[in-house]
Amino acid sequence: MDQTTPDEHAVVPFMRAGPPPDRTRWEGWQQWRKIRGTFVPAPRLSLAEHQSLSPRRRALHDLHRTATHVNMRLQETPMSARVANLLRGRLQNNAVKFMPGTRDGLMINGGGFQGKTETACDAAASFEDVWREVHHQLLPGPTPGTRDVFVPVAYCRLPVRATPKGLCKAILNVYGNPDPGTLDDLVRAVRDAIRDHHTTALLIDDITRLRLHREDDQDTLDLIRELMDLNVTLILIGVDIPGSGLLRGAYVDQRTGQWIFPEHGRGGRHSNRPPRRRAAGSTWSISTRSTTPPRPASPPSSTTWPASRTSCGSCGPSKAC
Repeated sequence: MDQTTPDEHAVVPFMRAGPPPDRTRWEGWQQWRKIRGTFVPAPRLSLAEHQSLSPRRRALHDLHRTATHVNMRLQETPMSARVANLLRGRLQNNAVKFMPGTRDGLMINGGGFQGKTETACDAAASFEDVWREVHHQLLPGPTPGTRDVFVPVAYCRLPVRATPKGLCKAILNVYGNPDPGTLDDLVRAVRDAIRDHHTTALLIDDITRLRLHREDDQDTLDLIRELMDLNVTLILIGVDIPGSGLLRGAYVDQRTGQWIFPEHGRGGRHSNRPPRRRAAGSTWSISTRSTTPPRPASPPSSTTWPASRTSCGSCGPSKAC
């Protein structure tokens, strides 16, 4: 005779069906946006309550506790709250800016496994929750002659070996678009996809994979700067962005005539073989910093850009023109 209670064979509520959402595709981003924060932790039981459970219920409760520990919510800190508020405010300001022109972007910098990506994605998803309601009031149904998929936030990762084609393909994969062959077609497809899908925010993770001593990386950085003119807010996420050289670029030492790449330390790395062209001057400025002293794993911080051009590449990162 079966002595189990009616709920003994109930469906386990905390288990996930299927693979985890892939946020680099718009379908996976929407799935993650809707289920984030919905996990219910295991209830707290006393020793007597735990021992009174049947073997099956006890095993399920232990599994639920394990799932609770590995799916803990992101711990909010003063710095993460500051970054999230700044990011949401920047997205809202740029979203209601109707005139064409460059939108101010944001760089989120910090050590590995400190919550940079999750902080940025959660803030962007919170903005999308509000923006979708506004969009539904303005465009409640499909618009003839346009693409029906509304993707206000697009998230992608920079390829391991960054190239302009690789970055374009990573962005187009968010929308599920086929990849054209030539670079010009890829850039045109990216522009069309961002415009047709009404994308307001573009998050690019692992931005510090760019190394400016390679020509492909310099071309990729130029492409990122070109994306700033697409009426989209660029959010760049990476580890040690100030030390990577992305804020300054490579410049020529006027005394020796050699190229210096700031990401190789304070003195830089000298090379007699110049890149195909000179890297652009500084267009970045620090606007939010951590209050803790610098260390290899620094807390998340943010950087706003572009800034006023107060220095050029030939003057070096610390001198004014």
